Amino acid sequence: MNEVGNLEISWIQGFTRDNIEFVDNNTVCYTCGDHICFLNLETKTRSVLESPGRGVGALAANGRRAAFAFSERKVSPYIFVYDFPGLNLKSELKGNAQLDYTSLTLSDGGPYLGSCSSFPDFSITVWDWEKAEVLCTKSQAGQDVVSLEFNPTNWLQLCALDTTTLTVWKIERCGHFHLMKPSSIQLPATNDSFAEELPPAPAKNPSRFVPEMKLPAISALSKEKPSLLPTRATITPSALCWTATSQLYVGCAEGYLLLVDSESLSVSVLFNPAAADAPPDLQSFCFQALTLGSNGLIAVGTERVAHCLQISGTQTSITQTWQLETPVSTAVLAPDNETLLLSSDTGQLYLLKPAESERAEKVLDVLSGNFLTAALLCTDKTVCVSLRERGVLQLWSSDGACLGSLPLQTEVTSLACCPVARYAAVGAASGKVLFIDLNDEEQLRLVHEVYLYHAAVAHLVQVSSISARTFDQEGNYLVCSGSDLHLYVLDARPSTRFSVIGYIDVPGCVLSLSTQCLGGSEEVKVLALCAAQEDTNDGGSMLIVLSLPVSSIAECADRRGCLYIPKASSYNVLHPLTSCALGVGEVFAYCHRNKALQRFQLPEDADGLSNRQMVQLKPGEEVKGHPLGPASLLLSPDCMWLASVGRDGLLRIRPTASMEQYCELWCHSCRLGGVGSVSFSADGHSVVTTGFNDGSLQCTILRPSCGAKDAYEEKNKDLMRYHRAAAVSLKTAFESENPVLMNLPVWGQETPVSSSKTDEQEVSCASSIDVTEQDERYLPTAPNPISTWLESRQEAIVKEDNKQFSETKRNLRETVRELRGTIHKMLRENESLPEEQFNLDVEEQRRLEATVEQEAERVKAEIEQDIMKKWYLWDVLRRECWDSVMIKSRRINAFHSEMAVKNYPLRERTEKELEDLRRVQNMRKIEKAACRPTGPKKSSSDAEEERQEEGHEAESAALIGSFSAQLGYSSPYIYNQFSLQTVEQRINQIILLQDLIYGIKMAFNSDFEALHRRKVQELRRLQDRNKLVREIMLELDLKQNLWEPSLTDGEWPERLLTVDDSEIKAEKYLTPEQKKQEERRRLEKEALTARGDDSREKALDDMMEGVLEVKKVDILKMEIPPPAFVLTKLDIQWSEEEKKLYKEYERNTKDLNEEKETYKRTLEVEMKKLQESIKDATEKFDESLTKLFEKKIQCTLAIYQEELKITHLADAVLTVEEMNHQEQELRLKLERVLAYKMTTEKDLKRHEDEVEQFQYEYDNIVAEDKVLDNNFRKGFKDLPQHKTEELYKLFRRRPRVQRLRAQMENASNLFKQHCPNGSQAPDGLSQMFKAMEELDAPENMPEEINLSTWQRFCFVRKTKVESEQKIKMEALNLAEMHAFLHRRRDEDNAAQEEIKQVFEALLSLQNKRNQHLINTTVQVILKQGQVETSSTAPDTAGTDFILFHRSVGDNLRKNIRTLAEQKVASMEARKEVRKFIIQLEWEHRVMKKKIDDLNDKKKEIKMLRLSEEQQDMKYRSKKDQNTRMLEKISTMEKSLAFMKKTHQKSVQQRVRKLERMNRKLVKIKESSADLERELPGTQVTVAELRNVYEAAATEENEVAEREERYQEVLQRSNLQDLARVQSEDLDLLWKEVERLERRNFPSLDELKYNS
Repeated sequence: MNEVGNLEISWIQGFTRDNIEFVDNNTVCYTCGDHICFLNLETKTRSVLESPGRGVGALAANGRRAAFAFSERKVSPYIFVYDFPGLNLKSELKGNAQLDYTSLTLSDGGPYLGSCSSFPDFSITVWDWEKAEVLCTKSQAGQDVVSLEFNPTNWLQLCALDTTTLTVWKIERCGHFHLMKPSSIQLPATNDSFAEELPPAPAKNPSRFVPEMKLPAISALSKEKPSLLPTRATITPSALCWTATSQLYVGCAEGYLLLVDSESLSVSVLFNPAAADAPPDLQSFCFQALTLGSNGLIAVGTERVAHCLQISGTQTSITQTWQLETPVSTAVLAPDNETLLLSSDTGQLYLLKPAESERAEKVLDVLSGNFLTAALLCTDKTVCVSLRERGVLQLWSSDGACLGSLPLQTEVTSLACCPVARYAAVGAASGKVLFIDLNDEEQLRLVHEVYLYHAAVAHLVQVSSISARTFDQEGNYLVCSGSDLHLYVLDARPSTRFSVIGYIDVPGCVLSLSTQCLGGSEEVKVLALCAAQEDTNDGGSMLIVLSLPVSSIAECADRRGCLYIPKASSYNVLHPLTSCALGVGEVFAYCHRNKALQRFQLPEDADGLSNRQMVQLKPGEEVKGHPLGPASLLLSPDCMWLASVGRDGLLRIRPTASMEQYCELWCHSCRLGGVGSVSFSADGHSVVTTGFNDGSLQCTILRPSCGAKDAYEEKNKDLMRYHRAAAVSLKTAFESENPVLMNLPVWGQETPVSSSKTDEQEVSCASSIDVTEQDERYLPTAPNPISTWLESRQEAIVKEDNKQFSETKRNLRETVRELRGTIHKMLRENESLPEEQFNLDVEEQRRLEATVEQEAERVKAEIEQDIMKKWYLWDVLRRECWDSVMIKSRRINAFHSEMAVKNYPLRERTEKELEDLRRVQNMRKIEKAACRPTGPKKSSSDAEEERQEEGHEAESAALIGSFSAQLGYSSPYIYNQFSLQTVEQRINQIILLQDLIYGIKMAFNSDFEALHRRKVQELRRLQDRNKLVREIMLELDLKQNLWEPSLTDGEWPERLLTVDDSEIKAEKYLTPEQKKQEERRRLEKEALTARGDDSREKALDDMMEGVLEVKKVDILKMEIPPPAFVLTKLDIQWSEEEKKLYKEYERNTKDLNEEKETYKRTLEVEMKKLQESIKDATEKFDESLTKLFEKKIQCTLAIYQEELKITHLADAVLTVEEMNHQEQELRLKLERVLAYKMTTEKDLKRHEDEVEQFQYEYDNIVAEDKVLDNNFRKGFKDLPQHKTEELYKLFRRRPRVQRLRAQMENASNLFKQHCPNGSQAPDGLSQMFKAMEELDAPENMPEEINLSTWQRFCFVRKTKVESEQKIKMEALNLAEMHAFLHRRRDEDNAAQEEIKQVFEALLSLQNKRNQHLINTTVQVILKQGQVETSSTAPDTAGTDFILFHRSVGDNLRKNIRTLAEQKVASMEARKEVRKFIIQLEWEHRVMKKKIDDLNDKKKEIKMLRLSEEQQDMKYRSKKDQNTRMLEKISTMEKSLAFMKKTHQKSVQQRVRKLERMNRKLVKIKESSADLERELPGTQVTVAELRNVYEAAATEENEVAEREERYQEVLQRSNLQDLARVQSEDLDLLWKEVERLERRNFPSLDELKYNS
């Protein structure tokens, strides 16, 4: 790789919204692609660390230890631990994770790291990263864990936060053995009423795993509540933070703030958003992150604010609020606890110093999300342009700083930068090309847009409307391809307003575009990789090379804008390609199928080939490509380098002269899609890549080797000269085109748009007008409101043609109008002609008929299939719901009321049910025969009486509890309710009761069927009578509505399954055969009618009006005709004979009328009789129906009573079965617990042996230490004894450095670190040795001690110190091992206790089951008023009722009244005494309360730290503080005046006292003079006595006394030293005891003061 060159990372940008952590007080780190970025918050400088593995996964950092760790993204990933700022790899950890790590965390208390892996093991592991070893791990423990965090004060506690729960892991140690134990926190429910403090979780032993068994509650056996709570929806934890007291603040997504005690596992609700006194700012607050600062708890949420919360007890208040620009999701506190860093999901970082400022400072704003593509400006290689998926265009400087951004408010797809002006072209998903002015970096502008396409095509390689666009090297053209088969060519110069030159048709979908233009050349070559329809998914196999002229390309376009390119070549390759790049006479392509990079040489005479002639290309050179594709290729502007990127994340750059050699760099993660795009700078020395899905943008510097560069220049001297000439021409073009670009207005603000829009509207209107008149079949189409360039060009052509050929079109319209009139006339004439005359095309007619027939057959098949489905559904419903029912549901309605009686629908009993019934009946027969006593035979009468009594007793005992016996339904096989002792008997009883219910229903149904038949008969009689009544009414010419009842569907449900022809509204479909049959029947009937002889009917009509005899009922129709002369003559003209005839006529008429009246009355009487009979019959039927209804009620009551018995029996059977299942579960649990007990015993034995061995080693170390102390004097025998003692004092002296070091650490750390394992023992030992070096200095050497002795002494003391430190460390380890052993013994005892509890539960369950079998439920029917219940607490279930005689209750009430009277008397007697006692107790209580108050005040006074005034000043506002300060000043002035007055009085008193003392001094001087005069005599006397004594003393006595005095002085000195040492040790021990007491048993006063 060194032969080609090297790739170095220049800068990298991106923000992936993952964890951001402090690595020191001023530097933060975060993930960016496959790198770790470090940002200095003070200098704003950035640095990058490349991952040594594949990608960057989880990230964690610890600023206090200046270390950070991250995992890689690959199978079986590693974890890398680095230090900062050295960035040295400290450790490389390999665990059992198979895919990835989801979370990492570093401990403040030592070199410990916690990790959580993903699928499939989900294990939580704790590491010692300095030793690169696993301390402990737990699999299947972190399935949904999103965050891990060590306790800052105790690394042996680790909190795991997942999506729904919170778990605290405790790490226990025994020597080198570590064990993790989970403690799950029970969070409150979302729908429960929140208490101030929730009870701790159920008492479980968290240090062991015992399978839990859910025991269901048995309501029939126990009134206790079930021990296991039902599943409930809990609140969702979203943020957590440790406190200095090893507690947890937990923020929830629902807005709750909780305090969790990690020891007791209790949960306290600090803030409830639904509370009435909740602060308004927190009622809708959703906690996203929590951190504990020096001023309080800092919380951030989804709103654009950050709050500082002050928590006092269970009260939460807001002390400070910071407004932010965007919502933040993460809050991180610096190690110095002074700086707070806030990060948002959109890519902003804010720096906040709570103690100094009230405003957050933005330190980073790079946005978030994935980069779509990026490119380096051709005019300025130090500026990079990027495009994000959200449509945001950004500019980046050479050091990676964001210069400016422009949101385009649209979905974008591609990007290209122009070499002749400072602008970028952006392709949008809407089909537009946007032109962005980049001259003003702070204010980017959209200056133009061109609409080329409508929508995207789904099967393209790139899902966008504009799939590719590129400039040629000299900036002449912008080439675009999209969803259709058009390749558009635009003028890239701003002076031409980016006009569209035209389009080129391509034979397939364009997958890749590339251009090449040599300096001084008159052609621009364009290479397009096209894909046919069949190989779109794999790539394209067609290469189209177009030679576009630079100067006269507009002449190649026709009126529609289509460009005719004479020099166009088409090539075909053997395998599909995914990307290509056009070089000088050659093509570089990538074949994903072969995973190879290929070079194709273009034929030199390609321009002479025909456009349709396809040339087959074969690769001239092929090298191995990327391991994971597909890959994209890009050729540098100078054609020296070829870059390839793929889904593997690799960037490979190889010289075009030798493709085998390349240099590569891992830029982006292959698990996130690899590299999305690549772009070269103008000089080819910088490469910009974007990640496909990792949200990173990387700029890489290519440093080629001298050999590769010289070889290329030597081989391509002419090409280099062309490029240099092109650079000069580009500079000239830039100077002329860029000012034009800067003067362009912002798109949408220019004014001359109205005219163009008007022209477009005219064109669209002209195109919408047809050249002919529209008729009724013409449907106009709405014009498209937005037209592409091609559509606008076509509309303009139509408008131009309309203007040019307007006269011709007018003539054509007239001609067409005349033709239309002729055609309409011919149509009207053709309507009267037969249809066969119009069948000009017989074959077409047959084809259409066949098509219609096929469609009809298809529709018919669909209808038949639908009918079959409905028939099948009908058959299933009928079979399941109708045919299977032996007695269908039916009802009988009353005639004169709304009453209706239903029967009991019954299914036919199955063979199994009948077999079970026969089996139970046979069993009962055998049992009764076995229970019948055997003895001497009795007389027949006695036996008969005994059988009757036994039958009566058995019947009464069996049927008690129901009314079935009273209805006459009983079974001799039913058990007595008091004799049901086994499960089998209860099951048999259920079968017998079901048979009894079946018999009751069958008996009632028989009566129901009889009454139903009676109603049918009554309806028939009623119809006959109504027929007679209707005939009478017809004769009487009456019009009344008759009451004609009928059976309803409920009374005759069979009618629902049949369909009458009257119910079908649609016309019946007849097949051709059926139509022929119907026609034949009609003709036969007509013929029969025509042949018939109707002479007999005519004769009857003539003689007797069609009847053979005259009935009496026709008398009402008879009329006597008047004589003929009545109508022809007047009365005076009548003759006598005529008058007689007229009188006879009147008499006959009168007789006929009388006869008619008589007959009419007879008919009316008959009609009334018929109506009365109908009413009587229906009323009698209603009475019978009422009786049947009453019987139905009694039967239903009896059935319900029997079903209640069955329910009780079934419940008892199910309860026994449930107990049997519980017994099996308890036995299984007992086996598991016994197995676990054996495991704990083995582990306990092993740990006991380890502790015993360690205790032995510890005793040996202590003994060796004592030997060192005892041998000290022996080692310095050559010195005098007093020097030895002096050295021994120095030997016992120790520097006190631990307290000073702890104070320094606590001053800089908010959390007071508690190290139970002595993890900081090496640090303490080093501190001790540093202090000992100061003591070992020669300046501290005693006098008369030579240097060699001092060095020997220092060595012995250092050995002693090391031994003491080792003893302390071993003592801590031994204590911890004893504690671990004690917990394991507790676990073993708990397992033993669990075994005992399970065994007791098993015995208890067996006893309950036996008692349940004996204690049966008996159903008793009592009359109303015979049940007495308590009025205060009635038992609605009736489970506490007791049966007893009524006299027992009366006697009990009598005794109660007597005792009540006695009690009232005694209470009145004790009333006065109790009154006095209560008064004394009250006074005593008052005195005790006073004592308690005084004691509390005493404690408060003792613990008082601040005065009341200071506290008042602390919590006052500034205005109140000023007022208070003025009051204090006035008070102090008064006090100062009073003090001056008091001082004057004191001075006067002191003056008087001084005068008295002067007088006393004079007297003392006089006495001193007297003593001086007596002094010479006294001295003479003393000298004489000394001489006498010296003469008497001997020399031996002087020596003995001197030695004795010396020993006494020496002993006193030793004792004083020993007492001093013991006093110091005792002080240290007392202070340690007080510290431990304060930590374990904190004082309430201290807690109150600290809060």
